[in-house]
Amino acid sequence: MIRAVIIDDERNSRDIISLMLGKYCPEIEAVGMAANCREGIEQIRMHQPQLVFLDLEMPDGTGFDVLAGAYDSSFEAIFVTAFEKRFLHTIRLSEVELILKPIDKESLLQAVGTVVQRIGQERHHDRYEVLLRNFGKPAGEVRQLVLPAAAGPEEIVGVEDILYLEGQADKTVFYLRDGRTLPSARTFRYYTELFAPMRFYQINNTHMVQVPHIQQLDPAGNKIHLQNHCLDVTERRMRELVALWKQD
Repeated sequence: MIRAVIIDDERNSRDIISLMLGKYCPEIEAVGMAANCREGIEQIRMHQPQLVFLDLEMPDGTGFDVLAGAYDSSFEAIFVTAFEKRFLHTIRLSEVELILKPIDKESLLQAVGTVVQRIGQERHHDRYEVLLRNFGKPAGEVRQLVLPAAAGPEEIVGVEDILYLEGQADKTVFYLRDGRTLPSARTFRYYTELFAPMRFYQINNTHMVQVPHIQQLDPAGNKIHLQNHCLDVTERRMRELVALWKQD
């Protein structure tokens, strides 16, 4: 049985999560509840749960404050919120689970299934360190992201180390400055949306580059050069990229 603590400032939300866990997730036992960050940290330290349901915004802080305050505890987290935009980018970079209110069965089962698998495989909790390091930073100052693998542990990647990414069927391959290539189980479309607010630019249907790493543009041949890589750019995107590169 997996012990869970539910932290939410709305009693109705706490009760709904507890009832849905009892109905749909028999492997999860709600052992404690809290209405704010301070009580939540106390409940975590008291019960030592393996899973915490965290409201993103509460009267005395955020779910990030709970993570920071209970940093010495080892647990998986599922964020629960009615508003996703403010913190969505930070959460998606760290591959932490998020479900929106009102909670539906499918979203709950998907999030719980992911964290139960992580608990069973005893995967590391570095994603929460990444989350806290990135929290509060504007998109241009984000330092790290987590790359989920189809099998095995996640990889932690420095954003500044990414030269470009390439979409391949149902996965994305990251090309780094040190010559490594790392696959991610996420789709290329997922990352084009994630990196849109950052200094990345999609140059064709399968490639997205980090603009500051472009060493040379070849508008006549519709190509760009990054270290030892040469990539094709569509004609329309080349015109946009020339203007963007000059601004960087």
